[in-house]
Amino acid sequence: MSINFDTKTFTDHLIPNFAKTVSRTPVTKTTDNVYGDETLTEGTPENISADFFRKEDEWIIDKIGLLQNADAIILVQPDQALNKDDKLTYDSEDYRVDKVVTRRLGTSAFYKVGQCFKK
Repeated sequence: MSINFDTKTFTDHLIPNFAKTVSRTPVTKTTDNVYGDETLTEGTPENISADFFRKEDEWIIDKIGLLQNADAIILVQPDQALNKDDKLTYDSEDYRVDKVVTRRLGTSAFYKVGQCFKK
């Protein structure tokens, strides 16, 4: 028996089946020209549907290295906006996206994974 697994199967079925509502607030980073201090300015929050796994949730993803010492990870559709420094709010806890990687299957974007830390 073989399993035909493609990007459409993952993004159309697996991500929505585990999806939670997460508030994503885009953040703009500016750097002071004189002192080099960074300022983060939050934009308008939006609710997105995404797979969000916290370290304290009893998932085995930590064993396969997805958390990489992060407090949480988020999996989103490849066309969903998700950027470094975005603020995520889930279950009344705030997280900051530290790293975003687009996973690919061949040349097709499979999903995006964001590594998150509590604020």
